[in-house]
Amino acid sequence: MECRFNRILWAMTLLLLSQILCGCVSFRIEKVNDGAEVQPLPQEFVVGKTTLTEVLVSYGAPTDIVDMRGHFALHYQRAFYRGGNLSVGIPLTDVLRVSPTLDATGNLQRYDSAVFVFTPEGVLSEMTYEKGTSHPLWNTYWK
Repeated sequence: MECRFNRILWAMTLLLLSQILCGCVSFRIEKVNDGAEVQPLPQEFVVGKTTLTEVLVSYGAPTDIVDMRGHFALHYQRAFYRGGNLSVGIPLTDVLRVSPTLDATGNLQRYDSAVFVFTPEGVLSEMTYEKGTSHPLWNTYWK
């Protein structure tokens, strides 16, 4: 006695093979880097001593400026986007007015960022740096 599961498995395999052989298969990879490179925090920057001018000379214009109830923060950020899209379909619109398709999409976005918080007088009160690209997913996701 044959199991129904085996018939379903064979039917799915046959359908997938027919889509690959008779249909349209496309695979797209997207790689986008947005923003200027963000350098690690320099040793010369000291909380309580470094001024706004020194940070701007070293890093340039920030990506974002955030008001923090008297204090303000300069945010430097670079985004790395990786995406992939697989599409398989059978063009049957002339025969059945239907075109079965199968789509799969995945993406990954990581950030390198530095944040400098200043007092109202323009003196550095906090700073932090995160290199998001140093934490790869699947060994840099299709490097």
